[in-house]
Amino acid sequence: MPHYLLSYDLAADYLDRRPAFRDAHLALAWEAADKGDLLLGGAVGDPVESAMLIFTNPDAAAAFAAADPYVREGIVRAWRVLPWTTVVGKGASTPVRP
Repeated sequence: MPHYLLSYDLAADYLDRRPAFRDAHLALAWEAADKGDLLLGGAVGDPVESAMLIFTNPDAAAAFAAADPYVREGIVRAWRVLPWTTVVGKGASTPVRP
């Protein structure tokens, strides 16, 4: 199965504004996960500096970002979908062993 990273660049006030939109964001994320589109997701860093979500297809990742209240409300200032060539692990899309 191919993998795609949805990468979020966060606004400076992300942590201050996140609580107002978090329930809606998480509901959307769990809906995508229940459909099998979203494998994992979450904030990166301590303190939080970005966020990453792993999807099974690029269209689902882009649709998620377009619908995400974090994006719509401007606490995510930029996003991009990147193909991720996974080579190690049970779920790797292109396993490579020495």
